Amino acid sequence: MSNETGIVWHTRSTEHNSQHKFSWDPVSQGRIIGAYSYGVVFSQVPGGFLEARFGGKKVLGLSMMLASVLTLLTPAAAFAGEWWLFAVRVAVGFVQGVVWPCMHGILSKWAPPSERGRLLSIVSTGETLGVVVGFSLTAYLITEFDWAVTLYITGVAGLAFCCMWCLLAFDSPAVHPRITETEKTYIVSNLERTRKDRKIPWLKLITSPHLWVLIYIHCTDCWDFFMMLTCLPLYMDTILNFNIDTNGALSTLPYLTLMASRILSSLIIDPVIKRSSFKKVNIRKTCILALVGVAACLVAVGHVRCDSTAAIAMLCLATIMEGVMMPGFYPIYTELTLGFSGVAFGISNAVANCAGFVVPLMVGILTDENQTVEAWQKVFYISAAISVSGSVMALAFLRTDPVSWAQDPDEDELSKPARDKMVLDSNDGEKGDWPLLVYETTV
Repeated sequence: MSNETGIVWHTRSTEHNSQHKFSWDPVSQGRIIGAYSYGVVFSQVPGGFLEARFGGKKVLGLSMMLASVLTLLTPAAAFAGEWWLFAVRVAVGFVQGVVWPCMHGILSKWAPPSERGRLLSIVSTGETLGVVVGFSLTAYLITEFDWAVTLYITGVAGLAFCCMWCLLAFDSPAVHPRITETEKTYIVSNLERTRKDRKIPWLKLITSPHLWVLIYIHCTDCWDFFMMLTCLPLYMDTILNFNIDTNGALSTLPYLTLMASRILSSLIIDPVIKRSSFKKVNIRKTCILALVGVAACLVAVGHVRCDSTAAIAMLCLATIMEGVMMPGFYPIYTELTLGFSGVAFGISNAVANCAGFVVPLMVGILTDENQTVEAWQKVFYISAAISVSGSVMALAFLRTDPVSWAQDPDEDELSKPARDKMVLDSNDGEKGDWPLLVYETTV
């Protein structure tokens, strides 16, 4: 089971589990696959609010526990009927929609700016690794046992994770019982300050043009993600006659390249931001130009004709460029909105995840009873244009320094001398008269 792409039960099955097949038409299958995305969209903003109000540990832990229980109930829902399964999948998406806003909120309290892209990339690899392991493991379990077994194992694994989360996770360094004083001082001294009262400035968030720039770029990135990892497999199956079920290793290769790209690019981007003379905003803009490379790969896939190897190569190259976005773009939410990053990312992710059902809808409209190379080329051209527009938006309007309403000026002024002493970069003398902090306040 993959919570990014939904659940698919294949019409082909071995004899021993033939009694567990479901005769659902393509429309019903599409509805069930998209059910998770419907739930995710509606819980993003509440997830950011709950993280700011109660802390990410409680909210994320409860989310995983409920999702695990619902996963254990999924086989029963499937046997009860199509709409029962649809409702359970929507519920799973809804409770798991809070995960990313919580992660951004937690990282805003734990990750110094000079390490934020790297830590965010490391955290995100868990999601990608889960997809890789999930695809490989479920294929084996379905063949050897039954599709329901995969859901039971996933649910139990989720409950085990909840136990570890409750014991090992903490909302901030201040409440961690085992952190050393040196590490705590380092983290707290390097973090940006935000308002103590934690009242969420909803109107300023929603009307912030800088946040809407991030939302637009986020939408283009999600469009590419869903196009590459949910719709391209359909293209390879229908046009290239590439049997994904019997080519498991090749099917997971794009996910592996995505994971590797996120890690390796984070090891480059964070040090460059910290030590180079280039402004942070220009480095971020350069990273977002990766969307142009993704667009080129999508167009190329439409012209490889029946060469499935070339299609896989282009898809892997696209995911390598896509991986740059995680450490290069997504830390901007915390840089821009500081302690309100969970809410800000929740708003953005709610809008961007609409691509989860808009992209399949567009593909269905353009290729309905017209599964031809020409029809798919139109799909790729549209997606490429959307991807390029994200880079154009970044070049024109991107900002990385904190907005005024997210800062706590009184606390920042009181602590500024001590922070300056602790976080001055050792190489600032080579860059002119202005001292360079680990966290740069200029764009």
